[in-house]
Amino acid sequence: MTSAASSPPISGKSSKSRLPILDGLRGVAALIVVAYHIFDSDPVNLVNHGYLAVDFFFMLSGYVMGYAYDDRWSTMSLGSFFKRRLIRLHPMVVMGSILGAVFFYFGACGLFPLVDGTSFGMLLLSTLMGALLIPSVKSVDVRGVGEAYPLNGPAWSLFFEYLANVAYAFGLRKFSCRALGILSVMLAVLLGYVILTNPAGTISYGWMFNGEHVWKGMVRMLFPFVTGLFLFRLGRTFQMKHALLLTSLLLLIALPMPRVGPAAAPWVNGLYECCIILLLLPAIVLIGAGSQPLTRFGEKVCDFLGELSYPLYLTHYPIHYVFYAWLNHRQPDWSLKAPVAIGVYLASLLAGYVVMRFLDTPIRSRLAGK
Repeated sequence: MTSAASSPPISGKSSKSRLPILDGLRGVAALIVVAYHIFDSDPVNLVNHGYLAVDFFFMLSGYVMGYAYDDRWSTMSLGSFFKRRLIRLHPMVVMGSILGAVFFYFGACGLFPLVDGTSFGMLLLSTLMGALLIPSVKSVDVRGVGEAYPLNGPAWSLFFEYLANVAYAFGLRKFSCRALGILSVMLAVLLGYVILTNPAGTISYGWMFNGEHVWKGMVRMLFPFVTGLFLFRLGRTFQMKHALLLTSLLLLIALPMPRVGPAAAPWVNGLYECCIILLLLPAIVLIGAGSQPLTRFGEKVCDFLGELSYPLYLTHYPIHYVFYAWLNHRQPDWSLKAPVAIGVYLASLLAGYVVMRFLDTPIRSRLAGK
């Protein structure tokens, strides 16, 4: 085991030692999410637990938040912190909302009953609300399926990410390591309750804007975020060779796992998800934080995956809405569905890359320069 701060940087891009494996794993998790959403149109999702990648994102966020900001508060104000976070997060929120509006009418089908009847003015209002990360209530749910962000469904997790940032800035950063550990254990118990009492036996909460989804989504966000921050404060990690390959394989086995247990006993699947979130994800974070790529090529792969992850996550779903509409209209068998699904996956990767290369990175660089 080694301290997270003891691993030497491979390159001199930062005065701090870097965490490239965690960057790479963020990209791997984003690739899994895209595949999950493609197969989510099928009765048997071949990437069945892919939504747990979001819980992994929250845990990474907590760890990296402590790593990046814990030692800066003597020279950084709250205003400066929130400016940094807005520059990092919000350009993609705006772009995701705009992209969702561009593809909106192409997704008209029986799955989304309100698309055809949505006026252009209501679409503009929904776009503005999405760009400001304001959740949609029923009266402005332009798609009609109850999503908090009907133009770009995955934006719900950014709503909770912002809440995590606020919690860190105003309270969690002041907690001792012991206090964070106690809070993590308490939240673990509450998370287990939320999962095991869900009739579906899953942690799939947060994506709707109602009382149940809000408070259970808060629990879903707080446990991994607080635990990630706690793991950083512990200052102990695992150092392994070929860490990116090993941890990526763990994610690629655990998250695509088929539903566990019989339909009559949903708690079995819930227990599986508890094990993933409470045990496996923290172990992966500790391995990723304590390890470094063995080669320059490995470092470049991690850098690329890390840079791609966020734009990919917030651009892929508008394309998927159109895919779902096509499936609803055509009802194709797999001989036709498979090549189209591959094309949708590749189109999502291309869109993520283009947005990363020509919009997100230049815009953030300009804003940071100001």
